[in-house]
Amino acid sequence: MEAAKSRGLEAVFLRLSGLSSEVGHLRSFYYGRRSLSRIDGAIVRSLGSVVSVEQYVRRIALLKEMERSGITVMNPVEGLVMARDKYGALALLSRHGIKVPRTLVTEDLGLAYNFSKEVGRVVVKPLIGSRGYGSVLIEDPEVALRVFKTLISFNQVIYVQEYVAKRHFDLRVFVLGGEVLACIKRVSVVPGEWRTNIAQGGKAEAYKAPPEVEEMAIKACEVLGLWYAGVDVIEREGEYLILEVNAAPDWHGLMEATGVKPAKAIIDFIVEKVKK
Repeated sequence: MEAAKSRGLEAVFLRLSGLSSEVGHLRSFYYGRRSLSRIDGAIVRSLGSVVSVEQYVRRIALLKEMERSGITVMNPVEGLVMARDKYGALALLSRHGIKVPRTLVTEDLGLAYNFSKEVGRVVVKPLIGSRGYGSVLIEDPEVALRVFKTLISFNQVIYVQEYVAKRHFDLRVFVLGGEVLACIKRVSVVPGEWRTNIAQGGKAEAYKAPPEVEEMAIKACEVLGLWYAGVDVIEREGEYLILEVNAAPDWHGLMEATGVKPAKAIIDFIVEKVKK
C-alpha cells in the first residue's frame, strides 16, 4: 500500500471475501454494497488460509472474471491456482526437468505407509499451506501410519515428502519478472526446530545464489506462469532441488537481510503491465 501511494497511485485494501460480481444485466464488481467502477490492477496477497470448496471456487472464478474484464491481476490467476496446489506444482516442475524431492499424494493408507518405510524420514505437509505451518517431520514409519490414519479419518488427503537432509539452512530465491530480485539463506536457529521458515523462527541472511539456482528458480516461475514468487531451494550432495514455489511470499526477512524492497519492485512491475 505504501509503495503504491509513494508513486501517486490510488490504492485500497480489499478482502476477497468482501468482493462480489454481477453478470447478466450489467457486469460489475462490488465491495460490500459499493460498486467498484474502475480498477486498473490488483495484487492478490492471499486466497485465504481456511476456506470451503465453495468459497475457494467462487474466489478463483471472481479473479478470473476480473482478468477477463481487462483488470491486470498479479499473480495471474492460473499461476496462483497451480502454485497453491503443492503437489500439482511439483509434478509440473518435474515434467519440465526441474529436480524435486520424492513426493506422494494419496488417499491410500497402505501406499503411504509403504512409502514412509521405503524413504525413512518423511515430512507430512498440508496440501495447501504456507510458512511451514502444519508440516511434521516423522522418523518412524509406525508413527507416520498413525498420522496417516488420522488424516484419512477426517477425509483429508495424504501429502508426504522425503525429508532432504540439510545443513540447517535452505534458500529462498525471490524472482520478479524473469529475474532474481534477491536471495536469502534461511537458517534454523531454534534448538530442535528442523524448519527454516522465518515464521518458525528461522534467521535470514543475504546470499548470492549460484547461477544454476537462479536459472532453476526463474524457470520454475516460467513453468508455473508466475510473475513473481518465492522459490524454496535446498542442496543435497551437490545438487539442488525445489521444495516449493510460493506465489504470495512474505518478504520481511528478505528485506531486512538484503535491503531489497520487493514491494516497490512489484508495484513498478504491475504498473508497466497495466500500461501495456
